[in-house]
Parts: sequence; C-alpha cells; structure tokens
Amino acid sequence: MRPRLLTDEMIAGAIRDLAARGRVTGVAVRALLLQRYGAKGSVSRVYRLMGASREPMPAPRRGLTTMDDPRCAAEALERAALAEERERAHQSRWARETDALRVQLADAQQGAREVHDLRLRVAQLRQALAAAQARVVHLEQSVVKSR
Repeated sequence: MRPRLLTDEMIAGAIRDLAARGRVTGVAVRALLLQRYGAKGSVSRVYRLMGASREPMPAPRRGLTTMDDPRCAAEALERAALAEERERAHQSRWARETDALRVQLADAQQGAREVHDLRLRVAQLRQALAAAQARVVHLEQSVVKSR
C-alpha cells in the first residue's frame, strides 16, 4: 500500500473552502486537491469525508405542520402541479421515442425479409445461369461432333 499523500485534514480543508464558496461536489474537491497538493485522493475517501463534514438536518419544527400554513400548502400544491406536468411531458416524450423505435424496428425487419427474399432469388438465378451455361456447352459440343 502506498503512503497517503493527503491527510484527512487537507481534504477536510478543501471541503470547507468549497463549502464557503457554494456547492461542494466530489469532482470539485478532487480538482482543488490536485491543484493545491498535486494529488486527488481516493474517491471513496473524499466522499466519506464529505459525508462526515455535512451538518445534520435540523429537526422538524413542532407546532404547525406545513399543510396548516396556507402559504406552504399553496406552494406545495404548485410544486406538485409542476411535478405532474413534468411527468406528463416526460411520459409523452418517451412514448413518442418508443413509438419511433417500434416503427424503425418494423422497417428493419421488413428490410431484412426483403434482403432474404432477394438472396434466394439471386441463388435461383445463379442456378438457372449455371444450367443455361451447361446447356450451351452441351449444344456446342453436339454441333462440333456433328460436323
């Protein structure tokens, strides 16, 4: 096992610096570590330390639930309506794409059947040509013998 080039404190410091600037991602942490120290650190270690550095979620408030507050209820309904609209659009898009792929598959299957039929026809024509050539040779030999 190679010795570690980065300490947990170095990684935690990079995580804190990125958290102060905004959103923390594993890619951003590893890029900052590479820039600062010339090493990225292992992915599992960086993500483990990122998970440990996150603050726990605050406990839910006691008293009014979100649905008891009319403003919160209206916002929740608005979010739900938007989510339903997105889901409808998503389902519609995938239905169109699925249908297009089914049409392409049917066309490809029809094309494969046509190719198969054409190959059979070519084989038949080759046999007919070979038979005709054999007949021509036979007739030429008959003519030569009769002279």
